[in-house]
Amino acid sequence: MSASTWIERAKGQIENGRPWEQFAASARKRVDYSFAEHGSQRARRLLPLLALALIAALGISALRIDLIRTRYAMASVMAQEQLLIEEQRNLIVRRRQLRDPVELAVQARARGFQPLSVVLSLPEPTLASTAHSSTPMASPSLADASPARRTRSDWR
Repeated sequence: MSASTWIERAKGQIENGRPWEQFAASARKRVDYSFAEHGSQRARRLLPLLALALIAALGISALRIDLIRTRYAMASVMAQEQLLIEEQRNLIVRRRQLRDPVELAVQARARGFQPLSVVLSLPEPTLASTAHSSTPMASPSLADASPARRTRSDWR
């Protein structure tokens, strides 16, 4: 029913001698009757479903927000990881450069080191206990010892 039709009916009711209060009471009764009895059962059935749907929608939105936040955190950590990997690569290259014999020789010359021109041979040190005795004890020479074997992990 349109608003203009309802107003015309109200005017007609008033002109026919019915007071406005009676018309309003009858309209309220019709409205109460038409919606109160038929709609309340439907609303009672739909209210838990609507509440459940609202809770589910809030849960899904909370999960999506958390997922987006996690993705941003992962992106920043991955960028930081890439920077650290690049720094590690640069350090490995620098370490290899510093271990290069040619590079070591260049740096030694730059710091004032010179190649050996004269090698002095020092006598073998004597033990303190044999220094007072008349017969010197033979001490093992470093040149007589066999060189220690280096393992693969020894080069670092």
